[in-house]
Amino acid sequence: MGSAHDIMQTFAYKEIRAHFREYDGWECKEVPSPSTRDMTCILSREVRGRKESVALVVSYDEEPSTLSLEVLAASLNGKALKGQYLIVPKAANVSAIPEPVHVITMDAFGFVEGKLVWLTKKKNAKHYPQPETPAKAEAAVSACEPHVA
Repeated sequence: MGSAHDIMQTFAYKEIRAHFREYDGWECKEVPSPSTRDMTCILSREVRGRKESVALVVSYDEEPSTLSLEVLAASLNGKALKGQYLIVPKAANVSAIPEPVHVITMDAFGFVEGKLVWLTKKKNAKHYPQPETPAKAEAAVSACEPHVA
């Protein structure tokens, strides 16, 4: 028996469930996308009697567009739209994405030298260096100076 989902959709659903857990009440419903390359979903949950909805698009493009997200958000105009989310591979160029859209990077896919690759955890996998957070600069205290208690 085969699967009805592409392997890339399987990884996309894992990313969605990692950020929008069923435990927190989120339900994911896939809807038709205006772009054939994007996967579009509406996530919803009930919180204290109110229904919250989130528009979410998964894009595998190196320079993702918000067209699918804009169409999806427009279709939810009467509902309480909590936010708009775009899931993209690591190293995708998201500089053109407007501010209200929250960008989530995938753990499973990324761009290496302009090509979309699966970031496996195996021996010869490409690894992205984690950005270093600068340490807070604090006033230096000499070890020779006495404490004031």
